[in-house]
Formats: sequence, C-alpha cells, structure tokens
Amino acid sequence: MIFQTLLLSIVAITPLEVDPALSSLNGTFEQSTFMPGTIIGNWDEVENPDGTSTLPGVWGGSGNNLILCELTPALGGPFGSTCVGGLSIEPDFTALTLTVEDLELAAFTGGPSAFPVTLGMLYETFRSVQPTSLYPGGIQVDFPLGDGNVTDLHFEQVASVQTEMEQTSEQAWSFVIDVPVLITMELEVLETPSGPLMSPGVLQLAGTLTRNGTTYQFTASSSFASEEVVEDVPIVFENVPFEVPTIIPPGEIAHLLLSAEAESATLTTKVNLQFTAEGGVTVPGDVDDDGVVNVADVLAIIAAWGPCDGCTEDLNNDGNVDVNDLLEVIANWSGS
Repeated sequence: MIFQTLLLSIVAITPLEVDPALSSLNGTFEQSTFMPGTIIGNWDEVENPDGTSTLPGVWGGSGNNLILCELTPALGGPFGSTCVGGLSIEPDFTALTLTVEDLELAAFTGGPSAFPVTLGMLYETFRSVQPTSLYPGGIQVDFPLGDGNVTDLHFEQVASVQTEMEQTSEQAWSFVIDVPVLITMELEVLETPSGPLMSPGVLQLAGTLTRNGTTYQFTASSSFASEEVVEDVPIVFENVPFEVPTIIPPGEIAHLLLSAEAESATLTTKVNLQFTAEGGVTVPGDVDDDGVVNVADVLAIIAAWGPCDGCTEDLNNDGNVDVNDLLEVIANWSGS
C-alpha cells in the first residue's frame, strides 16, 4: 500500500524524559578565583582593645593598618551525580536523519557536592601586635579553609540540530550529534554563593535510538574537558574573621579580618556524561495505540459509533464518534 511505510518514515517531535536511574554525570572540577583584597587586625580601641593590630613593613608604625594582599581561593576534586531533564527528538526513518532540540540536563538536584577549599594568599610584609609577629611577604601561603560546594550544574540546548542515523538492527539506530549548550554552574565558597557561572559549550553525543511500538529510548554519552575564564565573579568577602598562626616567632594565633572582591575565576572541568531518556509518540489515527493505523482502528471506530464523551475513538474530541473520526484513520493509514 502507498501508505504502508508512513509510520516508519516520519515521526512527529516526541518529548522524552531522562531516567535518573540510568543517567549520571561524573568527573573532576577545579575552580580558582583571583581576588585582590586587604588584611587588617580585629583590634578596635573601644570594641576590642585586646585584639590583634597590623602594621605595614618590617618596622611597622602605629594603629591598625590595612595590608594589601591577593587571594586565590581554590576548590576542586572528583564529583558524581545522577541527572534529570529531557529532550525532544524527530526521527525520519526513511531519510535516516535525527533532529534533537530542547535538551536540558541538570545534576546535583539531590544535594550539593562538597570539595575542600584552600586559600592561597600573597601579601605585603607586615607585623602584628597582640600577638607580636613578623609576616615576611612576597611568598604565597596556602591555608585550608574547609569545604565548598557545587550546588548546580546545568546544560541547556541553545539551537536545534540534525544528524544522520545508521540502522543497526530492525528497531535500533546509532548516531553522533553535536549539541550546542549553555553550561551553568553554581558554587558556594565559604558560605558565599557564586551566583550562576555561565559558559557556552558543545556536547558531542554518541548513542542509540531504539523503538518499541510507539515508545522510544534515547541513550547517549559524552566526554569533554573545558577551561573557561569568567570575569566579574560575584563573590565578595568583607571583614571575614581569619585566624593565622604567627610566623616569626611561631606558636601563637593572630586574629585578622579579611576583605576581598573577585575579579575573575578560572573553571577547569572534565566530565563524563551518560543518560537515557524515554517517551512515547502519539500516531494520528492510531485508536488502539499499537503504533500502526490499520483495519483494527477502523473496527474500533465503528464499534464506538455515536455519542461518546472522552473516549479514545473520538479522535477530534467533538463528543461524537462519526465519519470525521473515520476519515482521520483513513488519512493516516499505515497498513497492517
């Protein structure tokens, strides 16, 4: 029949939902931020006269003085998370093409992933009082600060794309497709949220599309590495208490206040992604939802003929099963 291959040829845009039980994202992440700032003791003549004061240079001076510094807070390590999301596909089984759009994937929806946080500090030479110590400058010192968190990693497709498919079995096709995405990451460093950190990217997905009746399963994987520099990162510290051990002589603790504002961040990410999405397609005229429009659908229409509110045989949803529904079956005929 002339319509015999209609179902096999063209399938309308079909939304698929990512199965988190079969989908995961893992890899490594490193983030380093450049933050010019200042150090000052927590001494206050009225509020905290027993606190630490800071004096510039080897010999110092008097009072409590700001000391210029450069901070490079860094966090990183391995991570892993399930994925949620979805996409839409439009396969053409005659032309052997596959269109993908509206891909959206999100990780860490079940909770953040924690990383150790260190603070690299490069400062001018200064002295402290209460306790008395000399801090020689010009050498970066790394301090462990605790934990930071990646709270969100999100991929959102920015343009529809099409690729060729290769049939590998009666109901399976393989593909490779490059999907342009906007990658959004959100962090929390020292209890301070970074806000969305966005960068463009491309997910090269290799996978398989399988069909079972009117149900489709889209399985894909991708591996990539990226390094991005993000300007104007919204991270600001203001008078954060910061305790450091004395250097010359050692053995005591100086109580300082740290202020800084981020200028840029370098994000290095290596990711392995795999996900499975499933969904069904509604075939016009397919009354019994078996994926084929044929004589069984005609018989179902005839059996339900007449007033019928909400029944599946009422294809145009006008409250009646009649000739209009029969014509829709015939117009979408795909054979036995």
